[in-house]
Amino acid sequence: MTRMGMLGSLVLAAAIAQPAMAQIAGDAANYNVFIFGSGSFVSSNTDTVGNLAAGGNVTLTNYSVAQGITGNPSATPDPARLVTGGTLTASYGSVGSNHEGAIYTNSTPNLTNFTATGGVHAQNLISSFSADQTEYTNLSASLDALTANGTSTLKSGDALDLTGTSSGLNVFDVTAATLSASEAINISAPVGSTVLINITGTSQVTFQNGSVTETGVSATSVLYNISSASVDLAGSKDPMGSILAPNAGVTGAYGSMTGQLITDSYSGNTDFNDALFTGNLSAVPSPPSISLMLVGMVSFGVLSWSRKGSTRLG
Repeated sequence: MTRMGMLGSLVLAAAIAQPAMAQIAGDAANYNVFIFGSGSFVSSNTDTVGNLAAGGNVTLTNYSVAQGITGNPSATPDPARLVTGGTLTASYGSVGSNHEGAIYTNSTPNLTNFTATGGVHAQNLISSFSADQTEYTNLSASLDALTANGTSTLKSGDALDLTGTSSGLNVFDVTAATLSASEAINISAPVGSTVLINITGTSQVTFQNGSVTETGVSATSVLYNISSASVDLAGSKDPMGSILAPNAGVTGAYGSMTGQLITDSYSGNTDFNDALFTGNLSAVPSPPSISLMLVGMVSFGVLSWSRKGSTRLG
């Protein structure tokens, strides 16, 4: 094969084999709850089993952060951590399962009987909560544009069946009203696959009474993309999956959520169980700029080789 052909083949292969988008990329990747922009987090009398980060103010009362993560004051950063871009006001609680977690903030925290023996450090872990807002809003829009390939059926008794057959990404379109009215949500998809539930409409999405059951998949491979509506984690129904809700806040009563929450604000008493999203969202198109850049590389390489070849022949 000529050098020109080899160059074209290599760059074309790179264009086709773009890295798969797995998990939740970016700053939110390792956080049980991630509040971007200048959004606030307000909660009491419960906990996050994983780490917590918020771009705005954090207000906690009788609350534990990173309850399921062992802190290590000698590590940088501490594996158990609370990060805030605003002011932290916390009373009666701790960071880390052994209270050895750390706080990262650029403001003096107001702490009353709130323990984090890993110390208080400058917030340099999240470079820009504002940029994160743009990133996750764009991600939500990209996910929302995907074509559904799964079957959604609302049965008698308000049972919502979501059935997917793809070994890769199973996409469902469900209205906010349908999801809120569903007592039981039954999700079935092949083992090892990913479930993306795009919620359409602007009425509030409510997880209240009932239950979510999953066959073949688990909470770590299920993502609810709620691109336009607010969310209320109002009661006993655990979504059993992560929630991406970039354009409206989330509220919650006493109940549980197993998965990651990525949104612009939160207020309530939800118990957040740490189940980081590990699904594969590789069906999301790569940004056009990448494809254009690769095409340009091919064109430039071909043109350069042609000129060199012409010079030698002359």
